[in-house]
Amino acid sequence: MGPTAVLLLLLLVLGVSEAKRTAESRSDDNSVFDLFELIGFIRKGAGRRAPGVHLVKGPESSSPAYRIEDASRIPAVPDSKFQDLLDAIHAEKGFILLATLRQAKKSRGTLLSVEQKDGSGHVFSLVSNGKAGTLDLSLSGDGKQQLVSVEDALLATGHWKNITLFVQEDRAQLYVGCEKMENAELDIPIQNIFTRDLASSARLRIAKGGVNDNFQGLLQNVRFVFGTTLETILRNKGCSSSTSAIITLDNPINGSSPAIRTNYIGHKTKDIQAVCGFSCDELTNMFVELQGLRSMVTTLQDRVRKVTEENELIAKVVQITPGVCIHNGILHKNKEEWTIDSCTECTCQNSATICRKVSCPLMPCSNATVPDGECCPRCWPSDYADDGWSPWSEWTSCSVTCGNGIQQRGRSCDSLNNRCEGSSVQTRTCHLQECDKRFKQDGGWSHWSPWSSCSVTCGTGIITRIRLCNSPVPQLNGKPCEGEARENKSCQKDPCPINGNWGPWSPWDACTVTCGGGLQKRSRLCNNPEPQYGGKTCVGEARGTQVCNKQDCPIDGCLSNPCFAGTTCTSSPDGSWKCGACPAGYHGDGVHCQDIDECKEVPDACFVFNGVHRCENTEPGYNCLPCPPRFTGTQPFGRSVEDAMANKQVCKPRNPCTDGTHDCNKNAKCNYLGHFSDPMYRCECKPGYAGNGIICGEDTDLDGWPNENLVCVANATYHCKKDNCPNLPNSGQEDYDKDGIGDACDNDDDDDSIPDDRDNCPFIYNPQQYDYDRDDVGDRCDNCPYNHNPDQTDTDNNGEGDACAVDIDGDGVLNERDNCQYVYNVDQRDTDLDGVGDQCDNCPLEHNPDQEDTDSDRIGDQCDNNQDIDEDGHQNNLDNCPYVPNANQADHDKDGKGDACDHDDDNDGIPDDKDNCRLVANPDQADSDGDGRGDACKDDFDQDSVPDIDDICPENVDISETDFRRFQMIPLD
Repeated sequence: MGPTAVLLLLLLVLGVSEAKRTAESRSDDNSVFDLFELIGFIRKGAGRRAPGVHLVKGPESSSPAYRIEDASRIPAVPDSKFQDLLDAIHAEKGFILLATLRQAKKSRGTLLSVEQKDGSGHVFSLVSNGKAGTLDLSLSGDGKQQLVSVEDALLATGHWKNITLFVQEDRAQLYVGCEKMENAELDIPIQNIFTRDLASSARLRIAKGGVNDNFQGLLQNVRFVFGTTLETILRNKGCSSSTSAIITLDNPINGSSPAIRTNYIGHKTKDIQAVCGFSCDELTNMFVELQGLRSMVTTLQDRVRKVTEENELIAKVVQITPGVCIHNGILHKNKEEWTIDSCTECTCQNSATICRKVSCPLMPCSNATVPDGECCPRCWPSDYADDGWSPWSEWTSCSVTCGNGIQQRGRSCDSLNNRCEGSSVQTRTCHLQECDKRFKQDGGWSHWSPWSSCSVTCGTGIITRIRLCNSPVPQLNGKPCEGEARENKSCQKDPCPINGNWGPWSPWDACTVTCGGGLQKRSRLCNNPEPQYGGKTCVGEARGTQVCNKQDCPIDGCLSNPCFAGTTCTSSPDGSWKCGACPAGYHGDGVHCQDIDECKEVPDACFVFNGVHRCENTEPGYNCLPCPPRFTGTQPFGRSVEDAMANKQVCKPRNPCTDGTHDCNKNAKCNYLGHFSDPMYRCECKPGYAGNGIICGEDTDLDGWPNENLVCVANATYHCKKDNCPNLPNSGQEDYDKDGIGDACDNDDDDDSIPDDRDNCPFIYNPQQYDYDRDDVGDRCDNCPYNHNPDQTDTDNNGEGDACAVDIDGDGVLNERDNCQYVYNVDQRDTDLDGVGDQCDNCPLEHNPDQEDTDSDRIGDQCDNNQDIDEDGHQNNLDNCPYVPNANQADHDKDGKGDACDHDDDNDGIPDDKDNCRLVANPDQADSDGDGRGDACKDDFDQDSVPDIDDICPENVDISETDFRRFQMIPLD
């Protein structure tokens, strides 16, 4: 035995003895929960006949490994053991899970799960997702669900993997071998998932997951570990650590870990008695032994060094290239691979020969065999053809829990295209364990078999399934099973083909002639029934004919058509004939008929427009032309004077607002403008809405701006952008700081961080708030910064306030010489020479320099007689229609006589009652379209350049829109 082997043996003996003592001292506590042991598999010979698994050889020779064949048959961990595990998890607020596995490539499988006993779902599951390469933790608790994935775990490779999962409260950490994966954060603390009372409502399962999530592969040493640290676990697995020295060897032997492995499970440092467990004398003896071992190890190291030098010298003498291997007397290059036998592959790695068993994949068939000269089994084709059959379904669970039962699987047949040979259902016996027949037992039904194939290939048929009273079989006078052993239900295939069949013949139609031999026809339909779903159509003819009226024809004088077309001709046997009355719309003797002109006979049969009878005579009859544009009505027609008299055309002026042909918005009002207006109506949004009437949007503050953006059209005459102060009227939409909030509702219009209610220039940025004249108007916006003028009046709007302006009204006349300082009057006319210009004199013809106006009606007391006959608010001597109320004083021809009492408002010589443009002079009265409105005022009646459709007052040139910005109330006489 070489020095290296001696050193390894000594260290292994030391580690094993220490682990043995530790394990013996803790054999009675719950520090390790081996799940296969808890469910009773790890007993002598138990694994070979354990349900759902098959005992195999794993990488750890000291413990069994299991091939998972049917995870649903593996028993759950007993409730009492599961409760002990829950108590341990709560004691440490977490756990360490160890597992060794070999998972089928790219498969998805559950390592372990906690499932609800009522089948409502999983509380916890640990799933290896081969396709994604992740290890997924699914948690459900505290009314929450979470899926945590550890990336790049790469467990489903077909090779053995060793994992260590450390979960502490809301943190999870995974090691694959000695490689640390990324940490994962849990939304739910682990002790809130594994509650203390969980064992009463759930069970712990190995390898069983949801649908298609059962584990596929081999498992070994699936254990929960407590009372130790993650570092200790990793150190015992041979992983390097920054806190403790790990003894390693240069060349691993037989694939073992390069660290000394033991079965020692570390202890909590807080439990001093559990850490030690030895007396002081025992520790002293151990210390003496360790000193002796240290001396021996030092000696062995020296000898190993000498052997290494000798080996290097020998390699140099025989000229062996560094890195090569010698195996069974054969020289192999570095990284060279070779096969010893069909199941062992070897590789040369830096002078070390590493051999491993070939890993065989799981076979999807039950008849897999190992060919001669090969290591892995193969699936071979069956001896009979499976044409038309689907693949077999999975075997059902065993129908009984003890004794002999059955398992079944089924397949379906494509009988339309193939002849399926063989059975659609296979049954095999199963035997889980012997039944205890020492007691009376009632019969129990087995699981239902798979549904059979449908009894028909088309249409509606029946499928059947059966069950047997053998789960268990009734014995010792036990009750037989209750219920039906067979169950049928309907199945629906594609509809069956239906061949067509003829329906009954129709009656013969009229003969084509009354004499001399004619033809009659009849028909039938292929609808009794119609051909469907690929069925054949009807055979035979769909139409039939026969000869009719075979008798000879008599001599007929009417054959020469002697009568007027449309007139009845009656012939006699002697060959004579007689004509009846002329057709409707004609008059005459029947031989000669003339058209009646109904339009002439009845001059008002149709609508008369502009003196023209809109009637069109036809031969025969008549018809009225359609009603003229802007009129609506019928368009009658007929073939006699009686028709024309009884059905006269009536055309009424069209009103789109009442007949529903307008296109106003549902939130708009349709205003009829008149028959001759173009357009004839105007749409106006209702109060609380803004837009053009066609498009209306909600306008809460009634300022004409919608709360939300409207569709904008070209040349829009309405506001389509949303209101920047939707709850406060601000028709100007002023927004000084351009922040999207209008000044009317912006607490800081100029963004100078001073609220408007304290800002002396709310629209000018002035954070310093300088105010020289202390009139509460900041210098930045004061139109007289050095003169106290809080009202900021600026009559001529030139930017200079009246308080500091030398010419307040901007008429070029300085204030001290201006007789109307606040009214623009360049001519300074003063008719009554009272020092007050006519433009601002409340009595321009009466000398009244004091301008007294007791009743504040803007007429001075000197000339105010308070006489107003028509009570229109205008004094008689100042009223342009003193006897006719006309508060607006409209006078379109400026002749001093108001329109209200002027018989010719436009002074064009045409009286108003005959003038087609009452407010616009047009002596020619031109009306191109004949609609009653002259061309001169077409679409703009008052000629104020605002179309009637948009004009608030279409009959007043001075008013076209409503504006209350300069609203003023004046008392009336």
